[in-house]
Amino acid sequence: MRNKKNGFLTFWCSLVPGAGEMYMGLYKQGISLMILFFGVGTFGEWANLEVLWAILPVVWFFSFFHTHNLRNMPEEEFLKQEDHYYGFEEVDFTKADEFLKRNAKAVAVVLVVFGLCMLAQIFMNMLNPFFDGFFWNLAWRLNHNVTRIILAAAVILGGIKLLKGNWHQTPKEENVVE
Repeated sequence: MRNKKNGFLTFWCSLVPGAGEMYMGLYKQGISLMILFFGVGTFGEWANLEVLWAILPVVWFFSFFHTHNLRNMPEEEFLKQEDHYYGFEEVDFTKADEFLKRNAKAVAVVLVVFGLCMLAQIFMNMLNPFFDGFFWNLAWRLNHNVTRIILAAAVILGGIKLLKGNWHQTPKEENVVE
């Protein structure tokens, strides 16, 4: 892998977050940036949280300048670059099964609630032309904000848990007397 790629292609690839890194041979970094950029945009639109879109320019500029910094590195320094997924450097994915087993009910509840919210929005959109009035408008507004309400509640509960400070402590091992 070498960093002296075609300057024209590097520029055009750097316009899409992650594509420049992938062109330079750092596929994990490129995939991470693409998922972050397009995932945040999609999730922000779906959840009606436009505030998340403020992250998109930051990711775009990071990716753009990162690509050009990689291209301008000396060859020896570029060869020392490790390809890794951003944000998951220390995550052991082999423990995903363990996490899902421990939290299966919570994951199931979240999936069911979001699925019900999506179905409710679909049916409200289909039935909207047939109804009118105060209660329908109230139901319409609640329905279209339910994902925001759920996410806000989750953020508040997560903040409360962090403030309590017990989230980072591991259970103490009991002394075994032989």
